[in-house]
Amino acid sequence: MVDLELYRIFKIVADEENLTRASEILNISQPAVTKHIHNLENELELKLFDRTKHGVKLTYDGQRIYNQIKDAINTLINVENSLKHVTMLNLGIHTNMTKEIYRDVMIKLKEKNKNIEINIEKSPTESMFAALEKQEIDAYLSKKQPEGVHGKNIRFIRLGYFHDGFFVNSDSKYANITTINDKEISTIYTLRNISSTYKNLVDILEQKNLNNIEIKNATFNTIIEILQNKDIIAYITEEYIKDELSKGTLKKLDLGIESPIVEFGIYYNSNNKIKNIKRLFENISIDV
Repeated sequence: MVDLELYRIFKIVADEENLTRASEILNISQPAVTKHIHNLENELELKLFDRTKHGVKLTYDGQRIYNQIKDAINTLINVENSLKHVTMLNLGIHTNMTKEIYRDVMIKLKEKNKNIEINIEKSPTESMFAALEKQEIDAYLSKKQPEGVHGKNIRFIRLGYFHDGFFVNSDSKYANITTINDKEISTIYTLRNISSTYKNLVDILEQKNLNNIEIKNATFNTIIEILQNKDIIAYITEEYIKDELSKGTLKKLDLGIESPIVEFGIYYNSNNKIKNIKRLFENISIDV
């Protein structure tokens, strides 16, 4: 007989990638969470997670199982919560958003709304706005995106601010430059051209009349990987790389340019099935 509770626990551990955080959400001890995961692995005769220095990651088999059961588990949770008069919020998270930031949002949402349960879905911007339009998710936590990326029914509520800046690895030949110029710098890596970060970089280069500097677009994870293996300059969001900066593996350049302020917050569909969905997010402020 299928034990649905084991799959529910498995899904939450997979979403959080951390046994301690999963135990807090499930309101059971960490050893109990570990035991349940082992029981499911024994039942399936598969290894579902690998341990990392930051927590746990799905194995190939674990990801395959997760993809098959996540929608069914979400449906069962929704049914259970509807019987308890609990509001289930399917919250989309941008793939680059750090756990520390979105956990703060979840905590404040639950403090303000006692009968809310939050399910997390991670995906890039394009997928999230499509999901918002179809009401496959109820809200999306992200940096504020340029106009035209989403439809007219999508609204934005600011929760706080991020800062974009120029970064290199700690051994970079660029580490001590103090101005941005096209004699020393030929290429700058940044996020894809639908992002506000890309737009900020374009504006900076245009203001400085630096038309000879090439902009290369990539995903955030790709840029971090390149930064760690090659000597490049990247223009990315500072709050996304706090760990790397604190460890000293990456360094922020002081180029005499005031770091643009980027709003971040919640996108939601004004036609959402949750009554007065806007009220869930009002008066929430996040300091990063």
